[in-house]
Amino acid sequence: MGELAADWLANTADTVPVFSAFVAFCLRYVGTWPFHAVFFAALMGYFLALRWLVKKLPFGPTTVGGEAAWAALLTVTHAGIVRFASDRLLGADYPWFFHCGLASQYVLGPGLQPSVIGVLLVAAVAAYLNERPVLAAGLAAGANLIHATYLLPAALLIVGFLVNELMQRQWRTAAVSAGLAVLLVLPVVVYDFRTFAPTDPDTFAEAQRILAEVRIPHHTRPARWFDWVAGVQVVWMLLGLIAVRRTRLFVPLAVTYSLVAVGTLVVAATNHPTLSLLFPWRVTAVLMPVSTAVLAGWLINVVNRAPFLDRGRPARIPSGRDTRGPSIVVSLLALSGIAVMALGLGYREPEAENIVLDCVARTRQPGDLYLVPAKFPKPSTSRGVYSNTFVRPPDPNKPGIFEIARFRLATYAPIFVDFKSIPYRDDEVLEWHRRVGLAEKWFANPDWDATGIIDEVIREGITHVVAPTAVPLKSARLEVAAECGAYRVYRVIR
Repeated sequence: MGELAADWLANTADTVPVFSAFVAFCLRYVGTWPFHAVFFAALMGYFLALRWLVKKLPFGPTTVGGEAAWAALLTVTHAGIVRFASDRLLGADYPWFFHCGLASQYVLGPGLQPSVIGVLLVAAVAAYLNERPVLAAGLAAGANLIHATYLLPAALLIVGFLVNELMQRQWRTAAVSAGLAVLLVLPVVVYDFRTFAPTDPDTFAEAQRILAEVRIPHHTRPARWFDWVAGVQVVWMLLGLIAVRRTRLFVPLAVTYSLVAVGTLVVAATNHPTLSLLFPWRVTAVLMPVSTAVLAGWLINVVNRAPFLDRGRPARIPSGRDTRGPSIVVSLLALSGIAVMALGLGYREPEAENIVLDCVARTRQPGDLYLVPAKFPKPSTSRGVYSNTFVRPPDPNKPGIFEIARFRLATYAPIFVDFKSIPYRDDEVLEWHRRVGLAEKWFANPDWDATGIIDEVIREGITHVVAPTAVPLKSARLEVAAECGAYRVYRVIR
């Protein structure tokens, strides 16, 4: 799109080649509508997989009314308007944690992205409970054809499935499941090994350290992400495990939980970057929504059986074919979802960026390379990882943070680097780190002639610089090309 073929990041090793090929095909030949269609299919697959799972439980809803009540309860925990209200009233998006795993690892985010394929792992859990072990192994392993980050989560689930099959002396089923899983992940492992194999031990070790300690410590360090909310999530998952103790799902999940606990303790004890980047807790992104669905079914069953003091009659969640109450709830939440999108209540980007993004999109030329603000954030002293989807929008007249994360896709102009978007091959990680370090140094010293920075900028091939007006750059070889509200665009004179 535009001039992005010349962008440095666009030419680094691709971690999700199948997903990238799908995106490229759509943009070249079809348009963007398949993105919405695929994401909608993923949402429905997620919901139907959880329904398939809960219906098989001994306490699962058995009537149309019970299913409708379960669907309404599950929708409440996911609805954007409920999450928005939680952020405004309680100061944090707490409903998010009912379907988000530990360390803010999730399957469903705000839009289509490779992690959405984790829906297949949710379906794998449901398939196994419904006595389809081979299908379960295939779904879990197959997710990695789209996103290899699920290699370990899938392995943990499949090990749990196999242990249960072996305990039941289902030797043939276990062998077929294991063989199918290996067959599906083999091309992924081969591609990753050939593409991301260590350049040399020192380069690899340094790249792993940068990723784990500089770029995503909120995902990799248990001491950073484990707080009271994570503790509640652990208890929630254990309650879900207890709820399925009399089903064929208990042993697989118990094995998976045990492996997650051991892996997390090893990471916490060693703080080894490579081990932490394995994310042994990532499978909780699957286990949390499974637990929420299971406990929602259990809650409906308990309420339907418990007598309440209401004129001597039991107060029940709708049963039989009565779906009026749940249908009203789901309908209202659906309408509120439309309102969330129409009013732009979620995923707000700094409005101060809009003017400069429009300006660059209109004026970019082949051969341009933009330097935009980038820096390493200060290490956080707080614990826990929270969703930013519904946080209050920043001041529309001021830059929100010291970077413009959406610059590439809003302008189709290549940039030197940004902090958010990163490569994963070890030598490219080091190059990303070098570039962010340069950008941080350059913007911290506005007098580019006195410090010799302008010569470094020119050597890197940069043709334009975007800087907040609060950081007035000084150089005889910088020419103001445009004043864009909170930002100023400079042209580099060679």
